[in-house]
Amino acid sequence: MKKFLLILFLAVVTVQGYSQIKKCAVISVFGNRNLSDDPLDTKLYEKVLKDSSFNIAGTVNEFEALIMNEFVPQFPFAFKDKAEVINSEDYKALDSIVTYKTHIWEESSWDWANPLIPADGYINIAALGIVTDKRAIKKAFEIFPDIDAVLIAYVDFNLYDNVGIGGITSKKVYAYANIKVFNSEAKRIFKLKERESSKKGVTALGGFVLDPRKLTPMVFDAAEQLFAEMKKNMPKKLAKMAKKIDKMAGEDDN
Repeated sequence: MKKFLLILFLAVVTVQGYSQIKKCAVISVFGNRNLSDDPLDTKLYEKVLKDSSFNIAGTVNEFEALIMNEFVPQFPFAFKDKAEVINSEDYKALDSIVTYKTHIWEESSWDWANPLIPADGYINIAALGIVTDKRAIKKAFEIFPDIDAVLIAYVDFNLYDNVGIGGITSKKVYAYANIKVFNSEAKRIFKLKERESSKKGVTALGGFVLDPRKLTPMVFDAAEQLFAEMKKNMPKKLAKMAKKIDKMAGEDDN
C-alpha cells in the first residue's frame, strides 16, 4: 500500500476558538469528478467527464456515510442532525447563491463539465482553498443560529504519472479526502487532508489515457484505499484533538 498523507492543522485556531465550539453542522459533502487541478487538463479528460459510466455518486455517498457514522460521533463537540440541515428550506435555497453557480461550468453550455457531485440531500458549497464559498458559509449560521461551526467535506481525484519513458507513462489515481471546519466568519479552524493511491495503473501516451474505461475502477480503488486508511487513522487523530480541547476548556475555567 502506498504511503498516505495526513495533515492535521490545529494551530490555526486560538484556545478560545476551540473551547467555544459546542455544536457543529455538516453543510456540504461532495465529490469532484475532475481528475486534475490544471484547467488545461479538463479538455484532456473531456471524454472521461462526458462518459456517463464515470459515476462517482456511490463513492461520494460512501464517503458521507463514513464521516457521519464513523467520525462525527468522535468529534469533541455535538453535531446537528442531518435531517434538520437538508430538510431546511432556507438551506436548500443556498443552492441559488453558492459560488459554483457562477463558475464557468455553469455559464457555459458544457453540462458535462461541472464535476461536482453532492452526497444525497446536500448542496455543493465550495471549500477548495482558492475557491471557498464564504458567503454561503456565513449564511448557514443565520439559518442555524444554534451552531458554532460548520463542516464541509469533499473527496477528489488526481491522475499522476507513476513511471514513464519515451512519452509512454503509467498513470495512477490519487484519492484525497478533505474535512474542514469553519467558524461564523468563514475562517477555517480545522483541516484534515488524507491521500491514498490506486494499486493499479493505466497506460498513457503523450499524456492521454489510451483506455479511459480503465479509469473508473482505478478511481474506485483509490477511494477504497483512502477510506480504509481514514478508518484506521481518524480515531487516533480525533482523540488527540478532543484531549487538547478538554485541556483548553479546563484552562478557560481556571
